[in-house]
Amino acid sequence: MTEAAEAKPEDVEFLRARLRELKTQAREDLEVLRRNRDKMREYKNLRDAHNKEVRGLIESVKAEREARDKINKEINEAKQRRTAIHAQLKSIYDEIRDLRSNIVGSPSTDQRRMMRRVEELEWRQQTEQLSMDEERSIVEEIARIETKLVEIGQEKEKQDRISELRRLARRLKGEASEAHSKVIELSEQSQIHHQEVVRIRPELEELKRSADTSHQNFVEWLKKVKEGEGKLKEVRDQIDEIYGKIRKQESEKRDTARQEKRDIQMAHEQERRDAAVEKMQAGKRLTFDEFVLAQRGVADDKKQARRGRDGERRSDERNSEEAREVQREEPEAVEPTVENESSTKDEEAA
Repeated sequence: MTEAAEAKPEDVEFLRARLRELKTQAREDLEVLRRNRDKMREYKNLRDAHNKEVRGLIESVKAEREARDKINKEINEAKQRRTAIHAQLKSIYDEIRDLRSNIVGSPSTDQRRMMRRVEELEWRQQTEQLSMDEERSIVEEIARIETKLVEIGQEKEKQDRISELRRLARRLKGEASEAHSKVIELSEQSQIHHQEVVRIRPELEELKRSADTSHQNFVEWLKKVKEGEGKLKEVRDQIDEIYGKIRKQESEKRDTARQEKRDIQMAHEQERRDAAVEKMQAGKRLTFDEFVLAQRGVADDKKQARRGRDGERRSDERNSEEAREVQREEPEAVEPTVENESSTKDEEAA
């Protein structure tokens, strides 16, 4: 008897009832899983949005720092230029002080006065009748004045150098002032970029914390989703298993019903055949169908009889073969020898 035949009807009903319970549970688990997935996606999207903002702010901070560093480099170059100019001005002012300390009087005023004096002496020398002493005195004074004029000429060169140095100092002071103004201007620009970095940093840190929190929530809901998927898979596996059992039982039930139907048909066919054979043997009139059934029945009987005789013959042949095998295996009887007989007689006489 098959398993389906042995199974009680309530077993299938029990499976169907259990199947309905599992389907209800699967729908509930699926609904919970969908809600968990929605929450997981919500935190994932929130995390990704925060991370995108974080990356944007990081790029902004990077750009501000690069701009600030570039400006600071220009500031350092301007400061170095200003320092070099100040050093050059100090050297110029030191040289001017040295030149001033060696200048005696006003070269231009003294020179004009002395030159007028020389002209007066020369004119007197040319127009007046002078004694030897007066002539000698005028010549000596002219010589002294000319010597002094040479010295005054040297002082004028110093004064010209001082003037040149002053012009150079004024130009350098202008360049130093420009360098200083550039330092101030660039420092203000650098401060703007620095303040922007300072302003962004708290917002960046807050977004990072929000992104971390969203990621933690995402991980927690992802864990719930994985657990829900595992639970739903177990329920679906049970559903598939029950479906398999139901299909197996229904298949076996159908096979049993088909076999029973075939048995009934064969029994009915055999009854008709037997009835046709009996009718033919009784010499009664047969229809064509009955005749065919009767011939088929007679042929089947002959086949069964022949199979029976063949079976008996094969059984006899097997028995004969077994007997011959037994005979071949049995040892032959040994006839007693003459010596044995003499021995036996001697034993009897004794």
